[in-house]
Amino acid sequence: MSRKGDRVYITWLEMRKVLLSPVFLILLLLMIGFNLFSIWSDSYNREELQVVNKIIETYGPSFNDDILQTMERDINQLVIELGGTSTQAFLEEMTYEIYDHASSEEQHQIDHISLLYTYVQAAKELEARYTAIDIAKLKQDFLNAQTMPSWLEQKMANEFDNWHARFDEIVETNEYKQWFFLGEYGMHSKLFRSHMKTLAFEGVLIIALLTALIANYEFEHRTQLVTYATKKGRKLIWYKGFASLVCSLMVIAVLFGVTLGTYFTVYDYSTMWQIDISSGMNWEYTFPYITWWSISLWQYLLLAVVILTFVLIIVMLLTFTISVFVKNSYFTWLLSVLLLLAMYVMPTYFPNSTLQWMMHYNVTLLLLNPHQFFNGGTSFMMMQYHEFSTLLLWLLIASAGTIGAIRHFNVKDVV
Repeated sequence: MSRKGDRVYITWLEMRKVLLSPVFLILLLLMIGFNLFSIWSDSYNREELQVVNKIIETYGPSFNDDILQTMERDINQLVIELGGTSTQAFLEEMTYEIYDHASSEEQHQIDHISLLYTYVQAAKELEARYTAIDIAKLKQDFLNAQTMPSWLEQKMANEFDNWHARFDEIVETNEYKQWFFLGEYGMHSKLFRSHMKTLAFEGVLIIALLTALIANYEFEHRTQLVTYATKKGRKLIWYKGFASLVCSLMVIAVLFGVTLGTYFTVYDYSTMWQIDISSGMNWEYTFPYITWWSISLWQYLLLAVVILTFVLIIVMLLTFTISVFVKNSYFTWLLSVLLLLAMYVMPTYFPNSTLQWMMHYNVTLLLLNPHQFFNGGTSFMMMQYHEFSTLLLWLLIASAGTIGAIRHFNVKDVV
């Protein structure tokens, strides 16, 4: 067998140690089962969400006054077919008794009219509601609430100015006038704040565990004195690192693939992939999502998966570094989780604004906030390029830590 073949075979042997582990397999299956159950149990309104696809197919992805007038005429025609005179009067006079005595086909038509009318009214009210957002006031409130050194205050002022310019661009180009699931359904949060965050959390747990199991296998099976007794044997640590990386990527592919595949099978996004996340219809909380760039739904999803994948690779590297010193799988797993928890908690314990700003460059915030990626806002985390800066910083830290740990391992006695 060639030297390259030897490396591949050794890596595969290291991977088998975790891939055939009952603890790993049971945990992975439980996570997938939980995710599928969560998706199906929360899909009671998926039929009425179909109306957005029908609107986009009929009237296009964006709207203006002419399109809304056309929709109103079409809705009114449907009302006339059911014996009404005007849409508003028809829906106001619709009582439970009238609805209950209608045929199933008529009930379906009434539901369809009601949903279409709701979307038209939301679209008609959107312009006044959206243009009333005052970014300048948000900027002043944020700066007044913080005690910052002059350089940081100027930096944050520039961030708000850039965000304001982006908001003006959205208004000027009518980017916000695109159809999306009504904010009341919380579909952006359901996908990215709920399911994607759950995937990220599950990824941390299982990747930290598999990395610790691979790295500490010899120490826990009392074979380290044989395996690492020679200089060539010490090189096995590099194969363990590569095996942990490959297994982590496999877990991410399976966990994310099965969960997201099921989600998009249950919920129909077929006409919405080109819709911008900054659509004003995607307004769930106090403010809509005002992204730093024009990002379509498919781009946002892809970038979110890529960002979380890199974060989980960072978690793998940090866990591998810890395992070299701890030499116990479960203690390593616990310390890795506690490290990520500390990253989340630490910003709240620093009264100094400079330290708070610095501590917001941590990967735990990325794990917990996939719904806010690339979004401007009133926090240190919602700055332009924050996601990329955080990933680059922690990739360098984790990589340096791993290389340093391996060098330390190569010169220390094996006990």
